[in-house]
Amino acid sequence: MPLSLCTPWRLLHAILLLIALVQAQSLSEEEFTAENIITRDVCILGGGATGAYAAIRLKDMNKSVVVVERNSRLGGHAETLYVENGGHVDYGVQGVFNTNLSRDFFTRLGVQWKPLTPGSLVNKYVNFKTGQEVPPPAGVVDTVAALLVYWSAIQKFDYLKDGVYNLPDPVPEELLWPFSQFVEKYKFEGALNVIYTFANALGDMLTTPTLYVIQAFGIAHIDIFLQGGYITPNNGMYELYRKASEVLDADVLYNSKATHTRRSDTGIKILTQDTSGKKTLIEAKTLLVTIPPTPENLKSLDLVPEERSLFAKLFWKTYYVAVLKNTGIPNDINVQNIDPDEKPGNLPRAPFQWALQDMGPNNYLASKIVGDMNFTDSQAWELIMGDLHRMATAGTFVIREDWEMAVFGSHVPTSMMVGVEDVRDGFYRKVYGLQGQRSTFWTGLTLASDYSALLWQYTDSVVGKMFGG
Repeated sequence: MPLSLCTPWRLLHAILLLIALVQAQSLSEEEFTAENIITRDVCILGGGATGAYAAIRLKDMNKSVVVVERNSRLGGHAETLYVENGGHVDYGVQGVFNTNLSRDFFTRLGVQWKPLTPGSLVNKYVNFKTGQEVPPPAGVVDTVAALLVYWSAIQKFDYLKDGVYNLPDPVPEELLWPFSQFVEKYKFEGALNVIYTFANALGDMLTTPTLYVIQAFGIAHIDIFLQGGYITPNNGMYELYRKASEVLDADVLYNSKATHTRRSDTGIKILTQDTSGKKTLIEAKTLLVTIPPTPENLKSLDLVPEERSLFAKLFWKTYYVAVLKNTGIPNDINVQNIDPDEKPGNLPRAPFQWALQDMGPNNYLASKIVGDMNFTDSQAWELIMGDLHRMATAGTFVIREDWEMAVFGSHVPTSMMVGVEDVRDGFYRKVYGLQGQRSTFWTGLTLASDYSALLWQYTDSVVGKMFGG
């Protein structure tokens, strides 16, 4: 008898059921000794800025937590290189908004802070494609005037002021325009280099939807300069997360990843494994996901079709960081990448090295490299070396042959986005609608502007929802 059309679907259903049963069996308590089972109120996936903050907040609410962190430390993109003579170089996050929330978090962890100031105010402008020095972009007066125009133009989008995608329906078309079109309408070309300083992780900023540029440098980001600027720990950004790790102590599983999950409306079970092969079963009332929802990061989660469909729409940029030592570039200058062929703004096209940023004494320069999704760490290395070689060949700087790459790191992924049609179709409303389903909550850079203070603020609201606040 020929197979009916239903048979393949029944077969698929049987296979999926078998897989589910195998996964369920792998999460059975019977396979674990008591010391390898952790029971908590909340399990947090990811111990970056958001996950570490959430863990401290929850502990202060008398909730038991466990953090699953893939690295050997907390803090994510807050990376600090401690150098000779007691100095340090923050080569990832360099500071946070000077707000009550930030100061309270620093105080909670016993971290002293100071205003964040640039290492140098002297800029040299170089076309990194040729290595040649080029004239600077707009003057200071033009820049300030243009920034005021930009600030006025985005006031109508005040629902974005907290860095959250609280979009109306329908979404205003201007937010979906390429940023170049928004610039052309409101005539603030002179502000582009300042905006780009904060939004360079978007890659080709002018082709990016205006929504994402505002989320990278919008009302909150401009207002903070009028209300208190940035602060940074006295002993480097990592000091904040070192203190957090002391508070959390054994409540962090370092060098660990989730390998299987089972989520329901009554709680969650997560199987983790560290780099030594040790497995731990976590049983919790609630799961808080703070890691970026990439396919790689979510492959261990038992996603439902709605979650899978939404997160599959995301794309992102690659972002690498490095600290260079003894390049031969003079102390106390920042080398800015300017491309005179690109109009308006002279902004380089991805992939690019944004700048070589002076980091104080000892001949250290911080580098940030931005590329599209497939741009690799080895290509980033090659780009750094190529840029220095071109500067030397052009005679712009005498680059030493024995310069060092003191440290290199990956901050991939960054600038997570969806297409304008997905924004128009309510992507963010649907993602926020996932909160609480199957005892799972979500936070992190996909759901809010990727600035620590704004992420912490949004995370506060999520933690409140978790426990009916």
